[in-house]
Amino acid sequence: MENLTPEQWREIVNKKMKFPPALITAIQEGKVETVSGLLNTGDGIIRQLDESEDRLWREALNLSIRLGGEGAMDALIHGVKFDFRQIHEALLVAVDTNQPRVVKRLLDRLDQEKGNKMDVHSFSQAIFDHSIDNSQFAPGVTPLTLACQKDLYEIVSMLTQKGHEIPWPHKISCACLECRNGRQYDLLKFSLSRINTYRGIASRAYLSITSEDAMLTAFGLSKELRKLSKKEPEFKPQYLELEELCQEFAVELLGMCRNQSEVTTILNSAGEDRSDPQDEQAFEEGIPNLSRLRLAVNYNQKQFVAHPICQQVLSSIWCGNLAGWRGSRTAWKLLVSITIFVTMPLLCLIYWIAPKSKLGKTLKIPVIKFLLHSASYLWFLITLLGESITMELYRDVFASRQQNILHSSFHMVWVVGFFWYECKEVWIEGLRSYFLDWWNCLDVMVLSMYLASFALRVLIMLKGHFHCMELSGGADCVYFTQTGTGVPLAFRIKGLAPPWWFTGESAHL
Repeated sequence: MENLTPEQWREIVNKKMKFPPALITAIQEGKVETVSGLLNTGDGIIRQLDESEDRLWREALNLSIRLGGEGAMDALIHGVKFDFRQIHEALLVAVDTNQPRVVKRLLDRLDQEKGNKMDVHSFSQAIFDHSIDNSQFAPGVTPLTLACQKDLYEIVSMLTQKGHEIPWPHKISCACLECRNGRQYDLLKFSLSRINTYRGIASRAYLSITSEDAMLTAFGLSKELRKLSKKEPEFKPQYLELEELCQEFAVELLGMCRNQSEVTTILNSAGEDRSDPQDEQAFEEGIPNLSRLRLAVNYNQKQFVAHPICQQVLSSIWCGNLAGWRGSRTAWKLLVSITIFVTMPLLCLIYWIAPKSKLGKTLKIPVIKFLLHSASYLWFLITLLGESITMELYRDVFASRQQNILHSSFHMVWVVGFFWYECKEVWIEGLRSYFLDWWNCLDVMVLSMYLASFALRVLIMLKGHFHCMELSGGADCVYFTQTGTGVPLAFRIKGLAPPWWFTGESAHL
């Protein structure tokens, strides 16, 4: 025995390590000297845990942390060589009881064990460890996720500085080796681990400390959680609860603004998200682009958009220089609306001639533009109604193909305007963003039918013109220019009288 090297001697002593039954009692009574005496054998060698008694040593360390016995905990840490499994659960206990100093000591001890290269990835792989299956903590919960769920900013900052991070969960349909192993190992544990990971990511502490733009990250996370609630309906309440938490966090950040300058800076900043081509554009000169607010609308952040700060900004933009519009009476607003409706053609002409005049700038105010667009649409409906009534009164003339195409196409002036407006909207928003709104799809369908109808009428007129130039009075010329309702083309060409059931003589029978 005297010829043994220190390494061999340590290995022999480690194998003889047993759990002292009186250790738990000494920890409960706070007898640090007794704990040190039970761990000390006189050689000062750190003891390796025996595999069969691992749970007992772990409970002893956890008990000392929960009771706040730092002396007993220090004696255990310095007297016993705890591996990843014990430190993992001990960290969870320290985080659960909100003891930053204990967390720091455990992290330092783990740093020493790992040679200043902590195996941070091991914490995220704890789901595959059978030895912690009987742990009191939920599957997939790491010290960082637990600290994030409890919003313990000091501990979260401490863990992130040590290199801890929450790996972003893979997609539901992911078929990588890690996901396949997780499903085969324990499907329920794998799903719960995913939810607990999202609980950590969606916490205020984690978003605040790890994100450069916490509000924008909350927007994206909220959208992803909403999608997950549909893909995993069995856990829908949990995902929707986290989605609500993200929305509340974004609203709280907006509520911290103290003046109009801060509000304008936040709402006009798109952050790192460059998927929206409108980020650096404004709808009109003098009107802010509100990139962040439009992102909130695209991400369906209802609480953010409905916040009083956002609504105040929108109201100020809506009324523009018309400060008295919001406080004016309904009768006055109605009178202004009727006046704009009656004078709409004249106002549009003035705007075309002098868009930068005082009146032209007034017409750019959003509320006035809304009234002008509404008046224009009413005139469009009136035009359609007038053309329909005229065609009904002069049915015989309009049923044939001899009438002037301009007699029933005055409404196409508005259709061309609507078409140009939709083209501008596609240019500003982008094709993908444009078709994400179903109302735009409906507008495209309606305009397509209007334009197709007008194009067919023009095509018929041109065909008749070219056929009559080649053969005047020919069958094709007659068909495209003189054909009316009630008399087939064959009777007109051959000069035959149509039968009585074509001429309406049945009415006299």
